Amino acid sequence: MQPDLPSTGLAKLKELAGSNYSYTLIVNGNEVTLRFTPDFPEANSHKPNGEEVEHVMYGTLIDDRVFFSRFVTRSSFGETSTKLEGKDDPVMLWLNFI
Repeated sequence: MQPDLPSTGLAKLKELAGSNYSYTLIVNGNEVTLRFTPDFPEANSHKPNGEEVEHVMYGTLIDDRVFFSRFVTRSSFGETSTKLEGKDDPVMLWLNFI
């Protein structure tokens, strides 16, 4: 049974990370980490204190799909962590567009 969490195919994530230097994909067994550091003009003007912001998504690999359970943002303001709930969690709706 698959969990009720936001998900996407592992192949799509590999393609995204392989074609965009802002993403890093780490697969360790069934644990998946996707890191994203926005690096485009629109994001650069919003960097807190001019420093990088890092978004990290943590998930589990089940049958070639990655189910994300936690979303973390790290910046000069500190770290925030969001537990994702439900496959339509608004934090992860961007997965529908990759």
